[in-house]
Amino acid sequence: MNLKSLKILEKRNLAGVGIAAASVLLTLVLFQTPFLHETLGTDIFRTLERKVYDILLRARGEREHGNDVVLVRIDEYTINKMNNEYPLPRDQVGAAMTIMSAYGAKAVALDVFMPPSSRDTLQSQWMVEYLSQAHGTFQSIGVFIPSETGREDVSRKDVDSAAYGVIHGFGIKAPLDNTFPRASQVDDYPFKELAEVSTGVGHTSLILDTLDGIMRSGPLFIEYAGELYPGLGMALALHSLGIPLSAVTFERNAYGTLVNAGPLHIQTGQAGEVLINFAGPGEVFPEVSLYDVLAAAQNRDEKYLSQFNGRVCIIGPTARSVGDYYSMPFSEGAPGYLAHANIYDMIVTGNFIYRADAVPQFILLILMVLAVGIVSASQKTRTAVITTLVIAAAFCVFAYFAFASGNTLYKVAEPLFAVFLTFASTLTYRAATEGRQRKMITNMFERYVDRTVVQQLIDDPKTLRLGGEQREITLLFSDVKGFTTLSEALGPPNLVKLINGYLTEMTNVIMRHRGTVDKFIGDAIMAFWGAPLDDSDAEYHACIAALEMQRRLDQLQPRWKKFGDIELKQRVGINTGVSIVGNMGSEQKFNYTAMGDPVNVASRLEGVNKQYGTYIMLSDVTHRKVEKKVLSREIDYIRVVGKTEPVRIYELMGLSDKPLSDYMKYFMELYHDGLKAYQERKWDEGISYFQSALTYIPNDAVCQLYIERMNLFKLHPPAEDWDGVFVLSSK
Repeated sequence: MNLKSLKILEKRNLAGVGIAAASVLLTLVLFQTPFLHETLGTDIFRTLERKVYDILLRARGEREHGNDVVLVRIDEYTINKMNNEYPLPRDQVGAAMTIMSAYGAKAVALDVFMPPSSRDTLQSQWMVEYLSQAHGTFQSIGVFIPSETGREDVSRKDVDSAAYGVIHGFGIKAPLDNTFPRASQVDDYPFKELAEVSTGVGHTSLILDTLDGIMRSGPLFIEYAGELYPGLGMALALHSLGIPLSAVTFERNAYGTLVNAGPLHIQTGQAGEVLINFAGPGEVFPEVSLYDVLAAAQNRDEKYLSQFNGRVCIIGPTARSVGDYYSMPFSEGAPGYLAHANIYDMIVTGNFIYRADAVPQFILLILMVLAVGIVSASQKTRTAVITTLVIAAAFCVFAYFAFASGNTLYKVAEPLFAVFLTFASTLTYRAATEGRQRKMITNMFERYVDRTVVQQLIDDPKTLRLGGEQREITLLFSDVKGFTTLSEALGPPNLVKLINGYLTEMTNVIMRHRGTVDKFIGDAIMAFWGAPLDDSDAEYHACIAALEMQRRLDQLQPRWKKFGDIELKQRVGINTGVSIVGNMGSEQKFNYTAMGDPVNVASRLEGVNKQYGTYIMLSDVTHRKVEKKVLSREIDYIRVVGKTEPVRIYELMGLSDKPLSDYMKYFMELYHDGLKAYQERKWDEGISYFQSALTYIPNDAVCQLYIERMNLFKLHPPAEDWDGVFVLSSK
């Protein structure tokens, strides 16, 4: 290697080191500072790291756990057996708790609030009487914790004397340097007589991620009026281990607060929270119905009741109509008492999640990024790709085994982001400095047209001419609801920022699902599938994209709040048909686009949503090709403005791999019965069906429209030769 080559290599290596350093700095800013939250109102990178925790839990599966927890469900079965009465009769709840205690339960906790209201009823008196004969019973308290910006205003002197008088004996004095969340009030607490016969109380506060709503942690203690109250799982663990609350001490350190209680040493975060090491998916802990406990006692079923001996029992609502359900790493809808059970088991078994020390994590980050930066800057692209992937894969394997075998949690999203940012930045630098014209042109044109079109231009320059071909494609039109009103409210600068952000996000979704974005018409988007490249499943990909566009828009609503009190909604129309696709325009300037009658129908369907209160409308042509893959409902048989042939339209509601809930099944059955009656001119029967459907979804605009239409038809019936077609008079 000559001197010139050595200098070039040295220059590249220095560039790689510089890019690596810049990538690390940017990564730390995005992941470890509130910069993004303060500027864009989102913590997407921090949430990404928390998502990794979910992935690690799922990859690990079920962990070793204790066998001393029984979950007692207040389920639909129990409520039905008790004459559909909820809240359940207090005397029955107290009896069940006493029965479990009598049969050897170490503790029985009630994850249901028993407020002072109706304390003097006979049921409440019997509940107190029952629990006076039990031991190890715990009640729940609900606290209100102000937002981050309001916590400093909470004064320890602002005390609700009624609540404090009931619960203060169950707390311990808070240290002066307390890091645990401070409650401004206690919203729910047991009535005094119940508290007097109970062993302790525990708060039920849990932490939901502000961006994705998933519960991953909970505060170990909550401060109220200068005293700390343990979470329900913590209170049960201390009782089960025979550790009095008064023995708990707190030690502030760089990570947060170290909680010491006899043999227990629990490290919490800066806000007093602990990551919940969920035991696993499914019914990890045995579950029984509360009614079966009462029935077993009445029938003297000793075998059934013996299962409570030596166990901690947690009673909580699981009926969908009354339960408090949360998204957790293993489930999108799990009852809240499952989190308390997992916290309890985590404490008594010592299965805490330990965050890896910052210093070794930072060293690993530097080493990985430097290796990727230097190799990417000095070696061939193929070598750089392989090196980057190997480093990333090796680190993921290392992080997984550290978590699965030692409960040690390493940051994964942060170093991977830095690695790939370094890789991408380095290759971009090389492309810019080494004059790789083809790649630069490709990157430039990909900003304007889909990358598949760019590749076609590179592979076959002859396509850079006017003309087109007939193809069956699936077209999508979307538009923002109430855009004119939104424009007037925001003003030009904010409107431009909002619309650019919106169009960027929607474009990403469309292109991710193999769609070609044709054009933007103000806030409207036109896209199609099946060209320039063939797509045998174009209709399905368009449906998936439309659904994800709606989901992504919901996720982004918090971002738009910085522009004011607004909520973006979009309407989508999808149609399939043979169209002319190709380069259209003048000799000087042209665009790759689609033309034809199917394009017009798709555009009309987007507007039809407005009249039916729907958001995604499919034509019958598209629906026939995807009906087994999607969840949908027939809306109407219409003749749109400017068309003579009628079209049957459908609302896209979801994908068939996610089945409907029971109440939605009932709604859909009633809805389709009503639609059939409408088509058969049975007005009164149809109205009855639609009114019944509205009991499941009261605000369904389509049901309301048909009721109004059939009431009108009762007064002014359609012609005898009416074929069910409804003619729209506006776009």
